[in-house]
Formats: sequence, C-alpha cells, structure tokens
Amino acid sequence: ISSTSSSSSIFLPHASTGLPSPRAVAAIIALRNEYELSIRASKHLECLLKALLMMGPGNPGRTNPLSAAQPGAHHGAAQNAHFGGARGLNELLEELLKRYPTAVGTMFTDANIKAIRLIVGMRNKLIHDISYTQMDNRTKFVEAFKEADKCLRAARASFLINEQQQTAK
Repeated sequence: ISSTSSSSSIFLPHASTGLPSPRAVAAIIALRNEYELSIRASKHLECLLKALLMMGPGNPGRTNPLSAAQPGAHHGAAQNAHFGGARGLNELLEELLKRYPTAVGTMFTDANIKAIRLIVGMRNKLIHDISYTQMDNRTKFVEAFKEADKCLRAARASFLINEQQQTAK
C-alpha cells in the first residue's frame, strides 16, 4: 500500500545521473507513514552510496549508478559485483569505508557514519521487530537522514572535484 505522495516521480533517480533529486529529501521527510519514511529514506541513501561506489579510479563520476541494471532490476549481477556484493544500506556503507578508508575523517565524520547506522537500525527495527510499531524518535531519524544526505552529496562533489583535478594534470 502506498501513499498518494509516493506515486510522484520525485522519489525516482534522475534518468541521466541515477541520483535522487535533492528535492526528494523534503518529500521524504513529509511522509506521515513511518514505514514508508524509513524505506524511502533508505532507498534514497542507497542510491547516493551507489553513486559514490561508482566513482574512483577507472569509474568516471558522471556514470549513472543504475545504468548497469535492467529496468526494474536494480541489483543485477554486474552491478552487485561493482558494489562489492553489497545490497543494503549498511553493506554499501561498509563497502565504501573499506574502499576509501581515508574518507573517514576527511569526507565522513563519525557522526555522519552514526547517522547512517541510526537510519539502518530504526528501519530494521520497524521492519523486523514485530513489537516495534513506531519510531522511538522520528525527529532524530529525520535529522540523521538530512545529515546523511548532505554528507553523501558533499562527498560526491569532493570526488568530482578530485577527478577533475586528476584529469587536468
């Protein structure tokens, strides 16, 4: 069951970049249903993490992170291999930190990483714990989501700047 707002294309990644719209953050946090909020927020951040994992040596930053997937199959074998087999938000975060260990402290603070893990934890509790029917602290979840989005977008911009500097040399 989806809300009427979820049928909007604002939640879908942009066709050319594969990235979610920055406007999607406001639409996601406006969702009343906490289950939908947690899932939409997770999908949004997964998309940003996949975009970061597509970057780096031999992977131009302008690559669409969803381009390897067939329509409706965002976890194709080739794509999963590119993401180190990572499929979920926490696995994508771990793969990013493994691939770019120097990013911690430069692009990501411990607070940024904790924000993403808070989202994973609350979402998992909502989905898997039958006695957990609402978020303990929706405001904290929303703030963590906004912080994670801001951090991942800034990291992507930093990767793009570094890529341009390397290309110019």
